[in-house]
Amino acid sequence: MAHIGMKYPVAAKWADGNKYTEGFVVAKAINFNGTPNKNDAELRADDGVAETDKTVRDWGTSLGVDDLSLENQAKLLGHTYVKAAAGDSGQEETPESIEIGTEDEAPYFGVGFYKRRKKNGVVSFTVIWLYKVQHSEPTENAETKGDTTNFQTATIEGKAYPVEVDGKMSIGKKLVFDSEAKAKAWLNKQATITA
Repeated sequence: MAHIGMKYPVAAKWADGNKYTEGFVVAKAINFNGTPNKNDAELRADDGVAETDKTVRDWGTSLGVDDLSLENQAKLLGHTYVKAAAGDSGQEETPESIEIGTEDEAPYFGVGFYKRRKKNGVVSFTVIWLYKVQHSEPTENAETKGDTTNFQTATIEGKAYPVEVDGKMSIGKKLVFDSEAKAKAWLNKQATITA
């Protein structure tokens, strides 16, 4: 089995009971890394291993996108967003902006995307959905233009926390669809994206 590419990263505000609202497409996808933070404990008794715990506590996430708009950055991080507005009657125009407050609290979001999968010549699409993710302020980088073009893109990191699903604690789920349209439709429904 091989995965080829990644598309359509979406997010939707999370509420108790794993209910989602205000879904949106984050940006165009470049990459995603999910790193499980695992327990790694062994109980030794009678000169051997009697019990182990290899369970997952949470997942560190890193989502690379082509451009994280100010509006989406504000949504994901709990910042105040100001939309650009033209000046009226001699008034100065208002540029688009976000205010990064020191006490801003990033809300929880459900986050998902899909990737193309090929096995034995058959193409399918794997959806990844993380139930409850809290993002953190991204590192701001910039560099001067050199002799060759070097694109500078955005990466936003976060942590996916376990939630109760059907009586068990879970971080997320993977689903496989036989068409891209079905994968995208599932994400739209889960994230309450209507257009």
